[in-house]
Amino acid sequence: MSFFTSVAEIDRMLADLPPVDGATQNKVAARQSQLTKPPGSLGKLEDIAIWMAGWQRTEQPAIRHGQCLVFAGNHGVVAQSVSPFPAEVTAQMVDNAKSGGSAINQLCRVAELDLTVTPLQLNTPTNDITAGPALDRDEVLAAMNAGADAIADRCDYLIVGDMGIGNTTAAAALCLGRFGADAKGWVGPGMGVDDDGIAHKAAIIEKAVARQQPVDDHAVALLAAFGGHELAAIAGAVLAARARSIPVMLDGFSTAAAALSA
Repeated sequence: MSFFTSVAEIDRMLADLPPVDGATQNKVAARQSQLTKPPGSLGKLEDIAIWMAGWQRTEQPAIRHGQCLVFAGNHGVVAQSVSPFPAEVTAQMVDNAKSGGSAINQLCRVAELDLTVTPLQLNTPTNDITAGPALDRDEVLAAMNAGADAIADRCDYLIVGDMGIGNTTAAAALCLGRFGADAKGWVGPGMGVDDDGIAHKAAIIEKAVARQQPVDDHAVALLAAFGGHELAAIAGAVLAARARSIPVMLDGFSTAAAALSA
């Protein structure tokens, strides 16, 4: 059964998400003040423990069945020379991770997290966002369901990540569509473009936003306009985890942009 059956179902879910357990957080904060240590001496670890407790709804938060989900997709906007690498590199990155050769493999091994790398429609890139919407709404829902379905029943902590040539351009377009401001403020070097390349990326994003005006900032509409299969999957995974009160850690700009779209 699909987690996201329609846009209306997503709206209902967004309106009824469970809140953080503030009472448990207060108990954990109080307990920290009773431990044999100077107040605040563990730095951000203390804040993380309180945050974890509130979402796991327990005074002794722990990661027993943590997952790292990495989604990969390709983007039609690569045709606009926004990356020094061709779209074919995405599949090579996926193969490397699946064979254990990426940094994320080692990080998950050390952290004892279950890693899953999921390629989505690599042979069918999104449409070029300078010509029109990247995806249709059915494609967005399908990708969001792929993200939600990848979360194991026993998952108690989730990290999401992304792979995809051109996805920082899509992510910057998502942020511009969601928050406005100037395209130049949202773009970066991605996988290694120079200053001229960054300026070109900004111009391409501005062209895409202008082409698709007015921009609807509804999660599904925004992902359809500027997103990608992997970015929609991340949004679906994060939203499903939020509905299940699973703590989530975001890895990087593209992943954060995907999550913020929802």
